[in-house]
Amino acid sequence: MKALFARLWNSPTFTTWGSLAVRLGGVVLVLPWVLATYAPPEVAVWQLLSSVFVLALLFDFGLAPTFTRMLSFARGGASLAAIQAMRRSAHGQAQVTVQSQSAPDRDAADTLASVYALLRWLYPRLGFGVVAMLGVAGSFAIAGPIAATAAPGQAWLAWGLVLATTWAGFVGNAYAVALQGMNNIAVLRRWEAAAGLAQIGSTLAVLAFNGSLLALVASYQVWIVLNALRNVALMRALHPQLSHVRGQRDPVLLRALWPATWRSGLGVVMGQGIIQSSGWAYAQVAPVAEVASYLLALRLITMVSQFAQAPFYSKLPRLAELQAKGERGEQLALARHGMRMAHWVFVAGAITLAVVAVPLLGLLHSKTAFVPASVWALMCTAFFVERFGAMHLQLYSLSNHIVWHIANGVTGCLMLALALLLYPWLGMLAFALAMLLAYAGFYAVYSIVHSRRAFQFNLWTFERGISLPPAFTLLAALGLARLVPALKAFP
Repeated sequence: MKALFARLWNSPTFTTWGSLAVRLGGVVLVLPWVLATYAPPEVAVWQLLSSVFVLALLFDFGLAPTFTRMLSFARGGASLAAIQAMRRSAHGQAQVTVQSQSAPDRDAADTLASVYALLRWLYPRLGFGVVAMLGVAGSFAIAGPIAATAAPGQAWLAWGLVLATTWAGFVGNAYAVALQGMNNIAVLRRWEAAAGLAQIGSTLAVLAFNGSLLALVASYQVWIVLNALRNVALMRALHPQLSHVRGQRDPVLLRALWPATWRSGLGVVMGQGIIQSSGWAYAQVAPVAEVASYLLALRLITMVSQFAQAPFYSKLPRLAELQAKGERGEQLALARHGMRMAHWVFVAGAITLAVVAVPLLGLLHSKTAFVPASVWALMCTAFFVERFGAMHLQLYSLSNHIVWHIANGVTGCLMLALALLLYPWLGMLAFALAMLLAYAGFYAVYSIVHSRRAFQFNLWTFERGISLPPAFTLLAALGLARLVPALKAFP
């Protein structure tokens, strides 16, 4: 038991799941109490304010994945020249060998310090720009809801508090990026989970004593500042050799980072926009009840997909380190293991929801119905294909050649065009089918072609034990879920 506990305690995957579970638990515990405690205008303001920090993190313009990869490459012994050579080489086939895995060469150490210095210089300045933009645009957007509250003055103070703490949280996220790049994911996620529980506790305490909206916001936002300070302390404690590094602008490094950064940023925005825009597009043409059902299913399958990311995405820093060392065999073995686990986690979550969603909504007396089984089956299959393509796209990105903007951009355009074309004939089914066709017809194919060329593996040998068994299991289970109700209809 001790060995199992130690393994889970130090597992990037398990601790990431723990952090996600706490985040989800916060929504489940806090939101119903907020709805029961405050009037609708206060609830609207609370919802808007609580989303600002998450919105701010979307405006890091692809810096987070880029810096994570750069730090991991340098940690694996790659100099800046070697990192640039990865991107320049055809299909990212360049390999790097260092003299000693335990003591990277001088160039690699200098690269590590330079990347960390640029990270520390860039994030505070970008944070000011993001907060200023949110302050101007957000103030206009929130003015109406604040005017409708019982105490507009306190609500404006809460808005100012949110902006101030958002800057601190944005800067603190730079250190979270650094910790991930240095492969300290497990310790970071453990502290995130602990802080999340404390944040939930303090928020519930304010609600229990009927605190004001300002008190509620303060109890929530203070943990964003404390999280930022914790990330700084963790970085100093775990990597004292970097504690002397000060923030510094490096034009050469900035030019080296820029191609991957803007492609990553555009790809992240397009990737999230592909899925979320389907709900917005559906809302323009469908009845409200159907839109609510579709958005509920979309949120649930997105949650399953997020949990399924952990087994593979938590290994990306180590995979980047192995890329820099040129240890291709170990790298592909680790990638295969993460992909296999991710697929099975997704299948388990999708099948569970197929079984329990309708009965659970009935127990909760939900006024929103679940989507038909055929729509759910198509959504699950589409998201499975998306996970398949996304992991191969991430694998290819270890070559430091980023094509996310192409993969996500073309897929998004295809999906929306197909959905609008098919909707007059298929209704709600059109959006799920369009998602599946776009992911299967372009996204997955584009991703696997790039990763196979970069890593020179045989597609059948690589995938037959990774994606095929969970794919067949998912299709069989979803087919059975549709067949059983049909059989019950017969006398």
